[in-house]
Amino acid sequence: MKILIIKLNKIGDVLLTSPLFPNLKAHFGEDCIIDMLVNYGTQGILSHQFVRKIHTLKRLKNPLQKLYTEISLLSAIYHERYDLVIGLTSGERTAFLSLWSGAKIRVGFPPRSFWAKNIYTHPLTAKGGQHTIDYNLLALQALRIPILEKRVTASRMESCDKFANLPKHFIHLHCFSSWFFKNLGDDFCAKLIDLIWKTYQIPCVLTASSDPREGEKLQAILKLTTTKPLYFNGNLSLSEVSLLNSKALAFVGVDTGIMHLSASNDIPTFAFFGPSAPNTWGPWDNTLMESGYTATKGIQKMGKHCVYQESLDCIPCGRDGCNGSKKSDCLLSKLNEERALQTLANFLSPLMPTN
Repeated sequence: MKILIIKLNKIGDVLLTSPLFPNLKAHFGEDCIIDMLVNYGTQGILSHQFVRKIHTLKRLKNPLQKLYTEISLLSAIYHERYDLVIGLTSGERTAFLSLWSGAKIRVGFPPRSFWAKNIYTHPLTAKGGQHTIDYNLLALQALRIPILEKRVTASRMESCDKFANLPKHFIHLHCFSSWFFKNLGDDFCAKLIDLIWKTYQIPCVLTASSDPREGEKLQAILKLTTTKPLYFNGNLSLSEVSLLNSKALAFVGVDTGIMHLSASNDIPTFAFFGPSAPNTWGPWDNTLMESGYTATKGIQKMGKHCVYQESLDCIPCGRDGCNGSKKSDCLLSKLNEERALQTLANFLSPLMPTN
């Protein structure tokens, strides 16, 4: 059995497809082949424990380069002769690629376009309010494949010389999302760092992607702190970030792919949410089979993980900031900083080493 799973989205979305892999292997046998098709730049989050090959879609601006890479991708998919394709994004491109593959069994979410509505042999319908992991696992339910586990598995480097001077105990902070409307204010991020050091004498280690905007925010935060945390500014791969995170006492950050990576490493994860719904995107506890996020807003826990979110009437709005500003007041001016810091302290205190 040769299987292709298509997820053309961001890093966290791709990572949350990983619970499909062990269930497919358990059903079809360990010798079944699982390949992925993802956006270029997200492939580093996937573990090769279950995945044989990762096709990538490069969204290039140069017309000739774009044509060449897309023809090459089409050729590669066609010649693999897949038996089963699972499309986990509802767009027209995913539907077309599912059909193009030639697979006899095609599972996915049909787009609205009239030409694509009958492409899938097993069309899926999303259910409101479900976690993204359960959304992805609808494909297995349609195929009547038993769901035996819901563990999220990320890529992780085995060793890295860059971490030779890491402190024995530390908190991993990743305060950035490529969707900037999910970000906290720089001054509050500095308060998080100072709170952790002053309360526990535990240092923070900060990470940021290679996006220069994140680098600018990181430098702004460092100027506002009274302590001097260790940081990695865009010089780590996803698998290196995963290794760093796996050594931490806990993770503190925003609703982003690194938050999901931390949860996949079974590291206690504290996440600040703004416009997003925790019952859809909250960090998943690998030891559980059912989501613990039963409300659409507020402070919630799932196993070892915690989401902090204000209980404003407008939350969760799902918008890219307030009034088109690309900034979310619920994470900035309307954030109850005192309560947020106290909630974080309550989360971290039981995790601190006793000696």
